[in-house]
Amino acid sequence: MALGRIALAWAGVAAWFLVWLVAERGLGRPPAGARRREGWGEGWWVVGEGLLLTLLAALWFGSLGAGAAWLVFLLVGALKEWPVRTLAGTARVARVVAAGVLLSWVLAP
Repeated sequence: MALGRIALAWAGVAAWFLVWLVAERGLGRPPAGARRREGWGEGWWVVGEGLLLTLLAALWFGSLGAGAAWLVFLLVGALKEWPVRTLAGTARVARVVAAGVLLSWVLAP
């Protein structure tokens, strides 16, 4: 898989997560992962999260899977937000699934 495609996918996912962060703040909710941002600049944690998710997707599409990407990213999102007790937690799982769909468009053969 070409490094350019991975970088493009990473930029797209990071942009999606930044849009999500701005939308959460606009709704008056604490941003997802607020507890993890201590010591980081505003919104920079999404770059790292986007990179890790993109690398997982590159591994998935490059070696293991050709389909059912939505299920892989549903499981990753559920693990990340476990236990999902609120509607906001469910929305954050959907955020990861949407990022997986974006990654499948860019990285899948």
